[in-house]
Amino acid sequence: MTRVTEVIRGWLGLCPHGPTHKTRTFPNPGDTCQVPDKPSPHPAAPPVTATADSRPAYQENFLLILLLLAGLFCLVDLKMLAIAGVFSALLVYYDAQTLHAGEKFEKESILGDVVTWRPLTWALAVLIIPLIFLAIYVFSRKEIFDANSG
Repeated sequence: MTRVTEVIRGWLGLCPHGPTHKTRTFPNPGDTCQVPDKPSPHPAAPPVTATADSRPAYQENFLLILLLLAGLFCLVDLKMLAIAGVFSALLVYYDAQTLHAGEKFEKESILGDVVTWRPLTWALAVLIIPLIFLAIYVFSRKEIFDANSG
């Protein structure tokens, strides 16, 4: 039995008599790296130029759509609706960040156009009234993407 615990401790690095494993993946700031003197035998790749078609393509977020549909079933129990509201607010916040929601606009128009809303505004709106603002976000997501990525 003690042999098994010694082996497990050795794997975890807890045993002073076990093998030492380096777990560091990044060099220390003071470490220096050796750079080879010979040039690479492979020719340099031509520089890549950005074109108008190189912007990322729009993709639907099916998790938000499923969450919206699941929220309709949560209307029976208010505790489940509150939990789904918090979860959907977090999801909308991170999704709006990936869409760069509101970045192209200097001023955020709360009562105006929804493409100017920033991620925190979307998250708070979904947290306050989950199903209505989640539906608005899901249906206007492509418009938000187009307005802020072009």
